[in-house]
This record gives sequence, structure tokens and C-alpha cells, in this order.
Amino acid sequence: MTISAYVIGKHALKQVDISEPLSVRKEMREHPEDSLWIHADDRGDIFRLQDVFGLHPLAIEAIIHTHQPSKVEEYDSYLFTIMDGVRYEKEDVSGGRKGEKNEDVSRRSSDHKYSDNDLEEDDLYIFLEQRWIITINFNSRQLESNIKQRISRSLTPSQRPKSVPLSEQQHQSQEQSSISQRNVDRSYNRAMCEMVYRFAIEEVISSYYPILSNINVKLEQIEDQVILHQPTQSQLSDTLLIRRKLAFLENTLAMITAAFTDLINGVVQKDLSRDSLRHIRSLNDRVTYLKNSVENMYQRVINLREAYNSSLNADLNETIRTLTVIATIILPLTLITGIYGMNFDVMPELHSPFGYYYSLLLMGAVAGGMVIYFKKKKWI
Repeated sequence: MTISAYVIGKHALKQVDISEPLSVRKEMREHPEDSLWIHADDRGDIFRLQDVFGLHPLAIEAIIHTHQPSKVEEYDSYLFTIMDGVRYEKEDVSGGRKGEKNEDVSRRSSDHKYSDNDLEEDDLYIFLEQRWIITINFNSRQLESNIKQRISRSLTPSQRPKSVPLSEQQHQSQEQSSISQRNVDRSYNRAMCEMVYRFAIEEVISSYYPILSNINVKLEQIEDQVILHQPTQSQLSDTLLIRRKLAFLENTLAMITAAFTDLINGVVQKDLSRDSLRHIRSLNDRVTYLKNSVENMYQRVINLREAYNSSLNADLNETIRTLTVIATIILPLTLITGIYGMNFDVMPELHSPFGYYYSLLLMGAVAGGMVIYFKKKKWI
């Protein structure tokens, strides 16, 4: 069983068994102030949830066929949301080693080093209703634990009231406030579900931070190597890989922004509370910050490629200049040897016993003079 169900009360979070829907419904009737949160991490559980909660077939199809864009869809009684998270392709999703605390897993996952693996979407699917909320994610084992911890921290601690006998007037006032209390319970249920909704989306947004941080560290390493040393082919390959990752992140963040815009601007008729919209705007600001970071890194990648090309051009120019100097020095020497290589009878140096040495001395003087001249001009 990969479905976890929790009843969210005013003071505590209690896990329940979803395998018996009748018992869950009974508990929800007996405690109208409580809300239900369900988390699933296996595709085989989707159809069981569909039977219990009457989920729309189009929403189920969107979950089965992965890599859907971030969006918000309105159905009769609930709101269906897809949020694009991100992870490395071959990332370990076991949730940590046996016996390891959640805090250690979170710390280790936030400090993981840069990976050369490609990125892929890690979608989160959310069904938000008046009294229940369903979150579905197939990869991150830590998502459920993080949301559960945040819910527990948000609930007020329970305080046992003192036993005081009620007067008849107090009984009447309680009966008169029962109807208004039900409305308050509904409002509280909705607030609890929206709180889980916000926490789940915030966990998705948080998945971008360590990846962008690691990419930034990798870019700084490449920049230092390009500045202090000669750029290599492997650095160019790393730069191209980073560029591909940034393009992927830019696309997913743009889709999240479009989904947030639909919520904030009221395109979806099932409006969230003002407090939830305020949190959504805050999350949208974070996404905007992430998009700006991606654009900044993308520009740095372009600058690195230009620096790499400039370095290659500089090396090529240096090589061409060296070859040109050598050819220029050899040219007059070739001329001298060509002149004395002609087969004429009247050539005084040919009959001189020191003619060979004179020609070598002449060629040495010409070559040395040209080297001195080139150094004076700072060409070599």
C-alpha cells in the first residue's frame, strides 16, 4: 500500500487507514472540523482514488501520461493542479538510508554535488476540495515527510479545557451557535486544505534551489579555469550541458508562472482565500527570482562560449604569427641558397676556398638581423 492518509485536526495530525473508505467517511462525519489529506506515490493507486473520490477521467489521464505542463483545471467540486518540479534523471529516490533521520536526508539532499545527469520533470498533482486534498508524486519520497512536518508545526498545540458545568442559558446559546459553528468548520476545513496546497507547491518550488545553486557553483569553477588557465574541450562540453539544463529550467518555470497567473488573476472560478492568494503571489515572486537567475546563468554561459572562442582565435593567431615569422626569416635564406645554386661559370664565390663559409656567414647575419628587428618591433 503506497497511499498515506492523514486527518488534520485543529491540534494534531493523525494517520488513518484509507483501505476502508467507510471508516474514514464515518470519522469525517463525526469530526466536521477535521480535514483529510491523502498522498500517493504509485500510479497503481490513482484508480483506487478515482473510485473513492470520483476523480474526473481527464485528470486521471493527465496523471498517467506524464510530462504535462503546469496548469490549473477547475472541475465540479474540486481544483486540479499540476506543478512541474525538477530532479536529476538518475537521482536516488529511496528517501535516505535505513535509520537515517529526515533532517539528515534533507541536509544531504540540499548539499548534493553537481551532477552531469540530465534533468527531468518531477510533477506534483493536487486535487483540492472543501474538506479533502490529494497530492500525488511518483519520485520524491521526501515530499510527504516534509509536508507532514510543516503541517505539524503549523497546528496549535491542544489545551485540555477545564470541566465546568453548563447552565441552561449556556446550553441554549450553544444550540443557537451550532449552525454558525458549521459554517466556521467549513471555513476551517477549506483553510486547512489550502494550507496543505500551499505547502505542497512550495516544496516543488524548493526543488529548484539546490539544482540552480549547484549549476552556479559549476559555472564559477569553469569561469575560474577559463580565466587562470587555457580552456579545454571538456569545459566546452560542460558549458553546453549546463546550457541545455538552463533551457529546461527556463521552460518549466515559465509554465509554473502561467499556472500562478491563472490563480492570481481569477481565471479559475474556484477562487482561493485571500491568504492563499497572498502566499501564491509570494511563491510567484520566488519563481520570478528563479527565472531571473536562470537568465543570468544563461548569459554567463554565452559569455563563457565567447571567451572559449576568443581563446581559440588567440591561439590560432599566435600560431599563425609564429609560422609567419619563421617563413619570413627563411625566405631570404632560401633566396641566397637559390642564387648560389645557379650553374653559371662566372661566379667568383664558387672558386673561393672560403666561399662556403662566406655564404653561411651571410645567411647567419641576415637571419640574426631579422630576429633582432622582429624583437625590436615586439613581433616575437
